[in-house]
Amino acid sequence: MTQKKAKKTSTKKKTAAKKSRNNRLSWLSHPLTALIFLLMLLIVGGYIITRWSLPDPKPTQPPVITYPMEEYPAEVAKPQPPQITPSDHIPKVAIIMDDIGINRKAALHALQLRMPLALAIIPGEAHSTEIMKLAHQQHSEILIHIPMEPISYPKNDPGPLGLFVHQSDAQIERQIDDIIAALPYAIGGNNHMGSKFTQHADKLRPVLLALKQAGLFFVDSLTSKDSVAYQQAQQLGLSCALRDVFLDNVRQVEPILSQLDRLVTLAHRHGSAIAICHPYPQTIQALQQFIADQQRFDVEIVPISQLVDPPVANTVKNSDGLEVHR
Repeated sequence: MTQKKAKKTSTKKKTAAKKSRNNRLSWLSHPLTALIFLLMLLIVGGYIITRWSLPDPKPTQPPVITYPMEEYPAEVAKPQPPQITPSDHIPKVAIIMDDIGINRKAALHALQLRMPLALAIIPGEAHSTEIMKLAHQQHSEILIHIPMEPISYPKNDPGPLGLFVHQSDAQIERQIDDIIAALPYAIGGNNHMGSKFTQHADKLRPVLLALKQAGLFFVDSLTSKDSVAYQQAQQLGLSCALRDVFLDNVRQVEPILSQLDRLVTLAHRHGSAIAICHPYPQTIQALQQFIADQQRFDVEIVPISQLVDPPVANTVKNSDGLEVHR
């Protein structure tokens, strides 16, 4: 009897254990519960796969400094007299930095360069007056970056103070007077854009005469191979110069350094050369390297005012048939 009772008790225990296991798994047999369990598996699995497959996030890049679109033509062949630099003469280069006044931080970086850099300031921009005063305090030469109509207008807009070929002489005279008055510490000017405007001698005349009356010189940026600005300035007896090289058509350090090499080559060939650039971070970096290697290049970096051609005297005959200078 005792053995039968023990066997019966053991059988009951096994049956109870089996029912317990079945009860623990029975919730999976419910359709809604099974669906929720499956969704949870999909969510967890998807998260794990996504974390493994995604690359590490890149560090946040600083905001890109943007400037009005300049026109960069293919390099224009500047007329050069045949000239060989004497062996005892150190070639001279001057560098103008355009588009100053739009971005304060970029302008301050330019002012920190240890070189006689000329700042071409666009009148009427947010930081134009402040940067003009800072540059004047540091004895940096200041040019008026005179906005003029480009061939690509209205895609590229010279701004509210832009000079246009459709304007009358009276309108141009009033506008250039306002432009000159906006930057009283300027010693000269050059054209901002202007590939169309600088092809029109009649429209350039009131601009150049106003600069002459104010005692300013003019540098033709040569944004067009058909520009007549330099010739007109000479004819009007205005101190003037021509740009030789654009440094940063390509906004990368190595190409800019290559253009600086070209600037040096032209300076050794002709005695001097003029470059134009912009306050891009890559340009600042390239100029820092150029300054450090200045002695290796065997050139002298000078203010732009030293490379401006003096006025050409116009000679006419008076009533007595004698030549007089104007």
